[in-house]
Amino acid sequence: MAQEIMIRRFSVFPNRIPMGVKDRPLNDAIFNVRDDRWREVRSTLSPAFSGSKMKQMTHIINECCDQLLEHFEQLRKEGPSIQCKDIYGSYTMDVIASTFFGLKIDSHKNPNDPFVKHAKAVFDLSVFNPRVLLIVLFPWLCPLLDRLNIGFTAGYIKDFFQRVVRETISSRESSSTKRMDMLQLMMDAHNLESEEREESSSKKKALTTEEIMANSLIFFLAGYETTNIGLCYTSYLLATNPEAQTRLIEEVDKFAPTRNDVTYDTVKEMEYLDALVRESLRLFPPVAIIQRDNEKTNIINGIEIPEGVTIIFPVYAMHHDPDIWEDPEQFRPERFFKENRDKIHPIGWLPFGAGPRSCIGLRLALMEIKFGLIRLLQKYRFITCADTEIPPVFGNSGMGIRGTKLQITPREP
Repeated sequence: MAQEIMIRRFSVFPNRIPMGVKDRPLNDAIFNVRDDRWREVRSTLSPAFSGSKMKQMTHIINECCDQLLEHFEQLRKEGPSIQCKDIYGSYTMDVIASTFFGLKIDSHKNPNDPFVKHAKAVFDLSVFNPRVLLIVLFPWLCPLLDRLNIGFTAGYIKDFFQRVVRETISSRESSSTKRMDMLQLMMDAHNLESEEREESSSKKKALTTEEIMANSLIFFLAGYETTNIGLCYTSYLLATNPEAQTRLIEEVDKFAPTRNDVTYDTVKEMEYLDALVRESLRLFPPVAIIQRDNEKTNIINGIEIPEGVTIIFPVYAMHHDPDIWEDPEQFRPERFFKENRDKIHPIGWLPFGAGPRSCIGLRLALMEIKFGLIRLLQKYRFITCADTEIPPVFGNSGMGIRGTKLQITPREP
């Protein structure tokens, strides 16, 4: 049924569930727009996430990895264990701040930076937040909340991020200097498409400045947790599976022994790294469920789905279903080797969704995870310690990790 809804009959189920409130500018982001406008936004943004564009941003991610290694070494000297969630959170924040907002920050070293403080205010949003409780428990209040301009996020937070994007766009438009990052790619797509629209009778619409701001913020919100969780769980799996870690280190030494060897093309050649990361995301998917809106009564595989019923795909359950995966609780990266991929159900691996509405940022998220792991494994090994929770404990909501404490030790010469 999942394959039928997300892929084969996507035209019937193209939309995610509405947010419930008009939380601007987030309503204008690709995650929330619907139908024809979603197709236009996706078409405009897709080239910015191509492989060739990812190559142009490897220097940004490598610079953030430099900071990551510096902080790992500092924390290693300070104590017996490292809280992975905190340090990977800083790394992820630095990457997204740089690629989507044009800012070079060091969030671990500068926790009082205005960007860091406002970002943490966003990530503190949980199901127990009064705003969320109000919207979830009393949905009939949404029209009133719209009139009062009350959404999931506080106005001062959205105002800050909008101001950052607006000022960066203005600065770049007034100078001839371009910084190759996601914000610049969205600006270029916006400008190019605007010119094409003026020269033709096409009804296609370019991104507005507000939509650039909205998508920068939504990619920040979505990308932060995905990458952080992916790195935490993968590090945990390496520490608890030393044979797999040794094999991955051997691959790192073969393909990328030094900083300058860590490139987009080199990482594409590392089959075991790719398989291991994919297996980690199967065992511990960052998103626990995927939703689709059902706007009219449909019959799928003989089952009637009434109009207005929310369709939910339980990603974690599907990733651990023995009818889809052999020995699903076992950590086996070999599942994702090229010779075994024909055994994988086409809709069995869903950490980034599937079909036309799958996560547009998949390449960037995987690149962040892989670059971070390679750079760390060039110098260190992960090992468990007395503070390591086995198995790991999930957070209060979804698949968010509560925290993973590991010990790192320098590799033997």
